[in-house]
Amino acid sequence: MPHTLVVGVHLVLIEDGRVLLGRRAGTSFGEGHWHAPAGHLEAGESVLRGMAREAEEELGIRIREEDLVLVHSLHHLDADDGLGRLQLFFTVRAYTGRITNREPDKCSRLKWWPLDALPEPIVAYTADALAHIAADRPLSVTGRPGPGGTTGRTAPVARRTAVGSAGTRLVILRGNSASGKSSVATALRAAFGRGLAIVGQDNLRRVVLREHDRHGGANIGLIDTVARYALDAGYHVVVEGILSAERYGPVLQRLADDHRGTTRCYYLDVPFEETLRRHASKPDPELQAAVTADTLRGWYRERDLLPGGVESVVGADSPLPDTIELIMRDTGLAGLPALDV
Repeated sequence: MPHTLVVGVHLVLIEDGRVLLGRRAGTSFGEGHWHAPAGHLEAGESVLRGMAREAEEELGIRIREEDLVLVHSLHHLDADDGLGRLQLFFTVRAYTGRITNREPDKCSRLKWWPLDALPEPIVAYTADALAHIAADRPLSVTGRPGPGGTTGRTAPVARRTAVGSAGTRLVILRGNSASGKSSVATALRAAFGRGLAIVGQDNLRRVVLREHDRHGGANIGLIDTVARYALDAGYHVVVEGILSAERYGPVLQRLADDHRGTTRCYYLDVPFEETLRRHASKPDPELQAAVTADTLRGWYRERDLLPGGVESVVGADSPLPDTIELIMRDTGLAGLPALDV
């Protein structure tokens, strides 16, 4: 039986590193969420004509069809109503007119947002599409694959490549700031010896790239690349960082799925009050001045677990030696010799 797809068209206006989003109001979908200007095709309408029409109706600007550029296609599966959706995202080479909010009954506000600081709440597939556009990925799939399926995050369509060997170990270590991730990774390497690589998010993002933590950031792919290189070179690997489930979950899941050896994922679950206490104990005055309690509060995500129950949760009451013993035993590192590298 042929499958029916509802086609949506979305306008991605980017100027000076900022993207135009509207806050939805009075609608059945995404109430209060930020979203790209968008709409559905009318009968007999081409996607180019539909996008140009929606831009004029919602924003009051005129776009020639030949000035529209398709930059991303997102296949949005939907098992709830049985209808899949093909969401098309266009940028423009040029437009005429002044941008105004022509549909205040559906959009309470228009605002330009920095691409590295998107607002919350935002429609999830819009944020995902912007990340893929920033990474120059033309196609992605998100949603539930069918009746009884579980909700999936957006993932780019790409060739999968097995990595590492049956003998390599991959540890993914996540948690909020000051939860002890770096201390655990360092202690794991001290306990194992040579041959265990630490792939730290902060090192690659802040030190190597000096990049903000944002959707589609270059550090996301760099973390994946470095981890894969080390595994293929025969190293055991610890990937550690805050690594939010929303931004980093898809790449971590692909890395785990592609790894030939044993993979274990851990989430260090530390309450916010304990996070503040641990942060205050760090002997770095510059860090204390730069990262305040309000900063930590803005970063903090309670139990930001990866989907599918793949992580073992380690509580704040677990002493460091006990946590190291758990991971060494659970991964099988305890029974392996250090490598001669």
